[in-house]
Amino acid sequence: MSTHKKLNIEASLSRSISQAPGLDFDKLAAIPVIKMTGHDTITRQTLAPTKARNTSQRYFKPISMAVAGALVMIVCITTWFGEFKSPESIIALDANQSVEIVTNKHKQILSVKAFDQDVQELLDEENLSQSNLEDSVGVIITAMIKNGYLDETKSVVMITVENQNTAKADDLAVTLNQVIKDSATAENISATVVRQTVTPDSQAVTEAEQYSVTTGKLNVMKELIAADSTLTMESLAGMSLADLLAVSKEKAVDLTKVIVVDEPEKETKEVTTPVVETPAIAPPATTETSVDTNGTGKVTNTPDPAVVATPETPVVTTPEPQPTTEPVVSPPDEKTPEAVDDEKTPLSEEKTPLSEEQTPLSENDPISEPPTSE
Repeated sequence: MSTHKKLNIEASLSRSISQAPGLDFDKLAAIPVIKMTGHDTITRQTLAPTKARNTSQRYFKPISMAVAGALVMIVCITTWFGEFKSPESIIALDANQSVEIVTNKHKQILSVKAFDQDVQELLDEENLSQSNLEDSVGVIITAMIKNGYLDETKSVVMITVENQNTAKADDLAVTLNQVIKDSATAENISATVVRQTVTPDSQAVTEAEQYSVTTGKLNVMKELIAADSTLTMESLAGMSLADLLAVSKEKAVDLTKVIVVDEPEKETKEVTTPVVETPAIAPPATTETSVDTNGTGKVTNTPDPAVVATPETPVVTTPEPQPTTEPVVSPPDEKTPEAVDDEKTPLSEEKTPLSEEQTPLSENDPISEPPTSE
């Protein structure tokens, strides 16, 4: 194992300095300086890319969070717009005047448009925006009745529901059908409601706007023109729904292909005949008079078993003549059997002897001896 001598640092430094060559500063200053055209491995700055990378990392997180928040807001706004501001159904009410209602998925009204300026001003007073569809339809029908647009002579209303979902459109049409009937009945008017469902059609919408009618009324007009070519769209566009139905009846046009007709229900009052309970009539009593062995007459009242009313006997509602009942003869007091009116004939003299009442016996019948009084 090698041994190392103890190193004397101070001596080593002194020896190095003494052995170092001397520097000639004048000679060094005279040496020309050559400028560098590019950085070498010593002068190249390697810290600049690191700073740029740190700066991008410092700003990446806030920017990414801002972008994510913006995306969330866009999704929320799109969903809200699709749920509450996007039209889903278009409901047209045609009577003497026409009204078109646009609703969202939650049956909230987005807009209400009337094809007459007076009716539009009337609807603007009701402030139907963002209200429930069923309540708004009831308000519209009531307002039209109070202002003379619907009465007993003009009580036909047509509902047209436009929706991509046919089943949903049918359900909505049936619901509004009942709402219109109830609203009209509350104003003492029996309304006839017809309904139809259509799918969105841009061409039909453009044609309806051309004649200032609803798409439902346009379909009825087309059916009439298809059946009778003498009719024109211009002449039919100015007619009310009741007039169009009258024309279809006159021309024998079957409109059941496009509409469903509901006849007004007639109010029927159930007449109930009051049930008169006939009091129970006591059965007539059969009076039998018998003479006992002591010569005393006894009167016995025997009810007729065929006339006795039982609990199972049905109640007769028809009144029947009351049978006359004979006064019941009460038997004489048993304590004083001898007390008989002198003017009346004794019981023994009133009755015919039994031997005289009976039919003469034949020769073959046995002869019985009359009872003897003791």
